[in-house]
Amino acid sequence: MDLTVRPIEESEFETFRAKIVRGFGGDPHPKDDPVSFRKIIELERTVAAFDGDELVGTCLAFTFDVTVPGGTLPMGGTTIITVQPTHRRRGVLRAMMTAHLAEIRERGETLAGLWASETSIYGRFGFGQATDLHRVKLDAANIEFLGDPPDGEVRLLEPDEARPKLEAVYERVRITRPGMLSRSDAWWTGRQIYDPEHHRDGRTSKRFAVYTGPEGADGYAIYRQKEKWDEFPEGEVQVLEVMAATSDAHDALWRYLTRIDLFPKVEYWNLPVDDELPWRVAESRRVQRYVWDAMWIRLIDIPRALEGRRYRAEGRVVFGVRDPFMPGNDGRYLLEAGPGGATCSRTNDDADLELDVNVLGALYLGGQSISTLAKAGLVQGDARSVATAGALFAWDPQPWCPEIF
Repeated sequence: MDLTVRPIEESEFETFRAKIVRGFGGDPHPKDDPVSFRKIIELERTVAAFDGDELVGTCLAFTFDVTVPGGTLPMGGTTIITVQPTHRRRGVLRAMMTAHLAEIRERGETLAGLWASETSIYGRFGFGQATDLHRVKLDAANIEFLGDPPDGEVRLLEPDEARPKLEAVYERVRITRPGMLSRSDAWWTGRQIYDPEHHRDGRTSKRFAVYTGPEGADGYAIYRQKEKWDEFPEGEVQVLEVMAATSDAHDALWRYLTRIDLFPKVEYWNLPVDDELPWRVAESRRVQRYVWDAMWIRLIDIPRALEGRRYRAEGRVVFGVRDPFMPGNDGRYLLEAGPGGATCSRTNDDADLELDVNVLGALYLGGQSISTLAKAGLVQGDARSVATAGALFAWDPQPWCPEIF
């Protein structure tokens, strides 16, 4: 195999896109709009593997700012990683990931993040499971909300009218919750608003429901519907995104989604794990929840990453970090942190805790318990140091990434 790894050129874009689709087991759809996809990628951030002249592997970084506890940091969004089945287990993925993570470091991005197609793959490249989600199913006919409905109203809007309100609400929510990502104008156009029929799987076009309270638009829901009849109506509501900047908006939107005539089944694939929905209803079991992993985080620049977030408590911990894929990160790091800020630097002090870089990534957004990871054998150190780190890294609200990228 004559392997070369490099960014693609403009003339190779269509081949690159076709290989991505094929890599995930599909064929490019004749009605796909390649322009929408082209607008959200930067050719210089692509990584393509060639065996001679044949394109056999794909990788890409999206440019994001990600919310972290107490702030935001630049992040390379690792995505569309494929290796053609003829070239598996021949070092293609490792070569692409080496080039990809080096490009992220060279750009000065502190973190990388991804959604894993298979959870067994990316730990060895330093990514840790930093966020989780709840897949929820609601038997809407038997959902009874507590208390009185809020003032304000929910209205269905056409995409062009809804979009500025959606963007404003999203930005209000984004800065409050770790794990959420910046969205460019092209991203809104090509991802949130873009709605080709062949993406609907027999469902309706996207519906845009906006809640307006006394001060203006405070929340929205994007959803589809699928009509179904037996002896009685069994229609389904597929919720794509709910974004609420206030408690009233959250309450009103979920009341609306569960009270659409003829549609008693409501499903949402990505509810935050600490969402209040189960506590808003009389019988929480009616909100069936299934835990799933979501965004994974990889620390590229460890001192900048640890200094770039805030901490709930005061404390001092020396981490001994193992990073076999980026060995320049190997070493011991002194973190001195508190609610007002943090400093982190390399040190020769003995490590209080030892862990792999993917475990540090799992802890980074505050969504995982270090004591649990220690019990699983993934963190080595004394109980006092584990408790100190647990108090430092804990955060409220829990991290959440509302979309796959």
